[in-house]
Amino acid sequence: MLVNNLEYFGAAGFGALVGWYVYYINRYRKGDVQIGDLTTIIGVVGGAAITALFPASTGLFGAYGIGLFVGFFGYFLVLIYLVNSSANFDLDWFLDGRRKRPEEPYYIPDSVAPTVRPMDIQLPPLARELAPAAPIPRSARASAMTVGKAAQIISACEDLWAANKGDCSAFVKAVSARFGVTLNGLANDIVGEISADPWRLLPDGPAAKAAADNGDLVIAGLKGSDQQTPSPHGHVVVVVSGGLAHGLYPTAYWGRLGGVGAKNTTINFAWRAGDRDKVTYAAISV
Repeated sequence: MLVNNLEYFGAAGFGALVGWYVYYINRYRKGDVQIGDLTTIIGVVGGAAITALFPASTGLFGAYGIGLFVGFFGYFLVLIYLVNSSANFDLDWFLDGRRKRPEEPYYIPDSVAPTVRPMDIQLPPLARELAPAAPIPRSARASAMTVGKAAQIISACEDLWAANKGDCSAFVKAVSARFGVTLNGLANDIVGEISADPWRLLPDGPAAKAAADNGDLVIAGLKGSDQQTPSPHGHVVVVVSGGLAHGLYPTAYWGRLGGVGAKNTTINFAWRAGDRDKVTYAAISV
């Protein structure tokens, strides 16, 4: 019983709050008040909140309606009492905002907000004289998007590295898939895939760094058969925006088959000295 009563009291109290606000919209807004303003507050805001907060019940909507009545007319009656009790107000204030000029020692400080105010944003006089803000140059917007994409690729590498640090091809495929790019097979297969369209082959490490800085997905790899000591297993890494070791070797993330790869490390540590200058670099826009 107590719970049910609380629901009714809550619905009525919420209705009273909405009812007061409906009066506030009518009284303190300059310009015409559209019927949509009131139906939105009473129906959409108030009614939707009641159905969301309480079980569907005719009694609850009855309590909500009583609350609306009390909130609207109760506030109105309180204002009538206050105006009637004041020596500086009369009933004309309810009609068009007129009021008596206060006599000494009463005064209205300049900092007091006006009784009636519009609901739209009001700009100070100085702000109206200022020139409109210049549009952001297209080059600046493009630069911001580039930085954002490069950061997203690094974030994806961070997210996916721990689960794939023991498998270079799985790591590269997981990061590529995050950006809607499909790679198949093991490292040797991936090196073959990035050497063909739609991938763009890059001439060297500095070009790979530039592409990664530009927000492209960049993969570097070397087939096992092309290594100084041939192996059945190749190796692939994800090049990211970052430093360039010795002016040649970009920053990357990678896994390593049968071991642990590396994070945010230049690729001269991903291959032996005799192999690192043979690496294939390729990029694709994402």
